[in-house]
Amino acid sequence: MKYFYRERHPDGSFVTLIAVAGTYCHPEAYDDGYADLVSRARSPQAGDDEVGVFTAELRGALAGPGQLPGDELCDAVEDSDGSDEAFLRRLWRDMFSGEPVPGR
Repeated sequence: MKYFYRERHPDGSFVTLIAVAGTYCHPEAYDDGYADLVSRARSPQAGDDEVGVFTAELRGALAGPGQLPGDELCDAVEDSDGSDEAFLRRLWRDMFSGEPVPGR
């Protein structure tokens, strides 16, 4: 049984990005999971520290996608974008349309 990245590496890099993306963006996530993440990121609630960490880690991953640990993000979200970077760029554009994608 493969354990989640956050369970194997609780202090690992991009742990919140991988966990949140896996929760909301995996094909088996609940209906509208992806849309809920986009909405949550666009209008974070007071005290929602997780979305702040998620957004900061997303910026960092886009600035240096080679820093992502192995295939952890790909395994967590099972995206069809072709690469972690392509998935992250799409996610950024969906969440923050009009804002430049970090790392470009």
